[in-house]
Amino acid sequence: MSTPTTPTTTPAGTSYQDAARDHLWMHFTRHSVFEDGGRVPIIVRGEGHRIWDDRGKEYIDGLAGLFVVNVGHGRAEIAEAMAAQAKQLGFFPLWSYAHPRAIELAERLAANAPGDLNRVFFTTGGGEAVETAWKLAKQYFKLTGKPTKTKVISRAIAYHGTPHGALSLTGITPARVPFEPLVPGAFKVPNTNIYRGPEHLREDEKAFGRWAADRIEEAILFEGPESVAAVFLEPVRRLLPAARRLLRAGPRDLRPV
Repeated sequence: MSTPTTPTTTPAGTSYQDAARDHLWMHFTRHSVFEDGGRVPIIVRGEGHRIWDDRGKEYIDGLAGLFVVNVGHGRAEIAEAMAAQAKQLGFFPLWSYAHPRAIELAERLAANAPGDLNRVFFTTGGGEAVETAWKLAKQYFKLTGKPTKTKVISRAIAYHGTPHGALSLTGITPARVPFEPLVPGAFKVPNTNIYRGPEHLREDEKAFGRWAADRIEEAILFEGPESVAAVFLEPVRRLLPAARRLLRAGPRDLRPV
């Protein structure tokens, strides 16, 4: 397979390595390793689940582009659809206006949503979606005469994003501590790690699910139902198959909730 030639300098004439070290603030990255000449891995192309850096080294993109390239890289039909849409209409906010693609996607999502859920509020990503859901719950209760219902409950070790409110819900302490104090009113209950659950429940997934759900009810009653606006749960966890049984949320703990 022939590899396309990758430019080594930016339009300003700087090497990509130098420009990355000097100007790019990468996410969740320890930049000190690049200060003494350490090389920044620069990913230049992808095909399916594989990606390549600027030196031709091949990797498996196990994160699927941080969960947004689930169908793989280099899909020509997707690139063509994106290009066609950009030619027709690049972007337009849904502020009192709609456009065909938003309407179509909202209809598809509503058709697959459980129960009577039939409206879709689009955001730019998961963290903003969590922020919006919390705000929506608080606003709803204010408008319906229950302004004290502002608290939210989530599970320990759960990841709900890194914006300020979403980070308050995230149950990973090391991720929260550098940015405290966070948004008040977020409380944690035990997660769905059956391996670390009560010993007598470790072989009974249904009973463990009931136990995990009861911890949510317990927290609501402790804080006061009149003060709790919402419960945030992860129906899908990002784990290797061998560990999925330990932390996945499924019928055993979502149905009781």
